Amino acid sequence: MDSTALLLARIQFGMTAFFHFLYPPLTIGLGLLLVITEGTYIFTKDQEYLRVTRFFAKLFAINFVVGVASGIVMEFQFGTNWAQYSSFVGAIFGSPLAIEGLFAFFMESIFVGVMLLGWNRLSAKAHWISTILVAFGSTLSGVWILVANSWMQTPAGYKIGSNGIPKMTNFWHMVFNPYFPSEFTHVIMGAWEYSAFFMAGVAAWFLIKNNKDMVMRKALKVAVIVGVIVACGQIIVGDIGAREVVKYQPTKLAMMEALWHSQKYAPETLFALPNNATESNGPHIGIPGMLSMLSYLNPAAKVMGLNAAIRYINKKDSKLDHTKLTLAMFPPVWIVFWSFHIMMYFGFYFALVMLIALYFLLKDKLFDSPKMLKLLWFSTFLPLIAIELGWFTTEIGRQPFTVYGLLTTVDSVSKNVSVVDVGLSITMFVLIYITLASFAVYLFKRELRERVEGKDELAGESAKAQIK
Repeated sequence: MDSTALLLARIQFGMTAFFHFLYPPLTIGLGLLLVITEGTYIFTKDQEYLRVTRFFAKLFAINFVVGVASGIVMEFQFGTNWAQYSSFVGAIFGSPLAIEGLFAFFMESIFVGVMLLGWNRLSAKAHWISTILVAFGSTLSGVWILVANSWMQTPAGYKIGSNGIPKMTNFWHMVFNPYFPSEFTHVIMGAWEYSAFFMAGVAAWFLIKNNKDMVMRKALKVAVIVGVIVACGQIIVGDIGAREVVKYQPTKLAMMEALWHSQKYAPETLFALPNNATESNGPHIGIPGMLSMLSYLNPAAKVMGLNAAIRYINKKDSKLDHTKLTLAMFPPVWIVFWSFHIMMYFGFYFALVMLIALYFLLKDKLFDSPKMLKLLWFSTFLPLIAIELGWFTTEIGRQPFTVYGLLTTVDSVSKNVSVVDVGLSITMFVLIYITLASFAVYLFKRELRERVEGKDELAGESAKAQIK
């Protein structure tokens, strides 16, 4: 594959990953919220919580179906554009993906059907159990995807065979590789955070139109309580995850912080215009010693810069049979720097918004505050942007490796795929994703419109909505 085809293959895979990751976070997070709202109905017998559950279950179903379709596309790319990668990691990568598909996804799919069709066929507690299993299945599905991805960040539980291909030596070491615990916690909490803002935003939209809507008042109450917990917790979890990057991926850390040269009292750079050509940041603002403090809990600690990190990997990873790494092989630092920092700034914004919303809720002013409701509506999809930026940081920051320290991107692509082949497949995938996204938007808007117009079967017939 020549350089142009490689660039297109990278763009295509990044585009596919971007669209695929649009949907699973909401599936994972909304599953938890449905468990909470339906469980509240079970124990309080408050019909409004049942209506909340049934309405958002329909939105869950739309997202689930489109998410499944979007994920299928990525599987084809492993065998077409990334055949060398598939051959290299197949003996290890295949097991978590197989478990995800054969166990977690099938369990989730089965109980999604039970949850959606069993409202008037199951007892209240039996139906709640099906909702719990849906939430558990979607989370478990995420577990195995994250096992595979985290192994690419910090390979473990393997040895290099005589053919140069890694072979699994310990399944559990592979599963619980060093990066997995922090990545799993960070990603799952991100999904919960996004879903809390999604429920809050949808509820706020209805309350802006009618602040006496008791169903959406209950939905917003649950969303704010869950949201403030996960938004504040996510800041702590993100800090822990960043320390894992410090320990295992020094080149990624250096790009995240635009740190070109090793130094003591390393600053936490808040604003910069990183330039690979000059190896400098241009105009920049930073807090002296803060990066050293965050990385090693010592403001005087020495933090490895990008140039030193490249030399460190060249010296450490004798397993690499490619040419030695150079700065020219790395992506533009500004992409990783700004992906990470915008995500980080969003994280503090989310915690602040939810804390303010909680204050208004405790003061019994939230539902009667148009400005606060508009702010929540405006923020509905901002966590999704933060999630995507987090994946940009994780995946672009891992470059020039697909498997950190073992396999470079250049050595991962198929050897016999032309520019025309990649270009045609990009066109096809773009059309597929535009169609899927349009379908999802149409269905979401239809559900919202029907409820506003009173056509929703749950709008005024609570008796029919009751579970036996």
